[in-house]
Amino acid sequence: MHYEKEDWNFELVVAGAGVGGISAALAAARLFRRVLLIEAGPEVGGTGVFSSVSLICNFRDSRGRPITSGIHRELFPAAYTHYNEQRVPTYDELALKSTYQQLLEAEPTLTVWTGCTVESADVENGRIQRLHLQGQQAGTVAAEVFLDATADGNLSAMAGMQYEIGREGDGKLQSATATFRVSGFDLLKLENPDIQTWPAIHSLRLELLPYYQALKDEGKTANPRQSITCFPYPDGKALLFNSTSVLGVDPTRPDSVSRGMEEGTRQANELFGAICGHPAFRQARLDYIAPRLGVREGRRITGEYILTAEDCLNTRHFGDMIAACAYSLDIHSPDGGATRLESIPGDGYYHIPYRSLIPVGCSNLLLASRCISGTHEAHSSYRIMASVSAIGEAAGVAASLAVIQRKKDVREVRPAHIRYVLQLRGQFTEGEVERIPLPASPQQEPPVSVEPNFKSNHD
Repeated sequence: MHYEKEDWNFELVVAGAGVGGISAALAAARLFRRVLLIEAGPEVGGTGVFSSVSLICNFRDSRGRPITSGIHRELFPAAYTHYNEQRVPTYDELALKSTYQQLLEAEPTLTVWTGCTVESADVENGRIQRLHLQGQQAGTVAAEVFLDATADGNLSAMAGMQYEIGREGDGKLQSATATFRVSGFDLLKLENPDIQTWPAIHSLRLELLPYYQALKDEGKTANPRQSITCFPYPDGKALLFNSTSVLGVDPTRPDSVSRGMEEGTRQANELFGAICGHPAFRQARLDYIAPRLGVREGRRITGEYILTAEDCLNTRHFGDMIAACAYSLDIHSPDGGATRLESIPGDGYYHIPYRSLIPVGCSNLLLASRCISGTHEAHSSYRIMASVSAIGEAAGVAASLAVIQRKKDVREVRPAHIRYVLQLRGQFTEGEVERIPLPASPQQEPPVSVEPNFKSNHD
């Protein structure tokens, strides 16, 4: 299909409409910036919608205090208002997608283009000038600041930024997973039927393990996992299995992702067939296998600071803190061995510095997703939705302040100013804050006449 090429101008352009990109775009639009959010896929949502794991990963410190709030709280309000240490905090991916769309459509200065890919970037003197787009909107788009919210740092790599990928030493990446949803099981035939609690979920996993182990012993699956992982949906009537493991998947190589999806689908069907041997699952239904392979790791763009595992495990605090993370180091072995799960000690969280969002060598680019600057080990912790939402929100605020304050380099934006705005929006921050004037009303003229290009699976 042919599309007429056009030229557009925005104040900010965000590439990638997963949780980081959506959080960044919302944060910027709420400061009344003219924002374009670009998504290559036909719908917004990213990993949290299309490779769901159901679980809302830990965003609380060792005392139970939320260290991520802000936009993340708008996405998962029940996780804040119905907190109970015994209950498994989960979400429904269709409800999340609906929430995303409602929040995005509510912002008058925000334009969303789906089915739109970035083909190339023009970079001059360490500054991105414009992007060349293909798809539903073909042409060029210029902006004052660009935000890379792609999971794998695609925009940054295209613009020539330095990056690392995989484990230090051999470049191998964490295993990938095809998740799947199961319903129609009989709770009364389980040892502990209250599957929305942690004790019951742990009990269920142990009940199902012999059926999976028999499958492995008979050589009927190539899945290297040694255990079963599943989580309940909020209604307690379905389970999301996060129990397949595919090695050798590199998201920068589409062929490996395609092969990985085939293998993940095969493993999902094998595992479902095995657990149907349990009396509670004799009449169970395999509702669906997630439409996208769950890829845990991609490029890590080299920034002004590289966050390390030592920073995480030493609960390091930074003077330029703009987000926090409480999730464990969670490394799904690139070799297929046991997962390394190591909790954050002490207070139970660490700071993410603004410098890790700033790529080396570019003055108007910020990182707004899991592609921030860090090591393979540190990445395994901050890659979850809570911290990625916080990263995206902070990046959106920082980019907006660069425009509002007429900074030529995003490095000139003061973290104390970013934290001030984040606190006004209800986000958790620590460190000095400095009050600054902010715009009081939206722009009078819309950026372009194109409406947000939302589509549903039913279109």
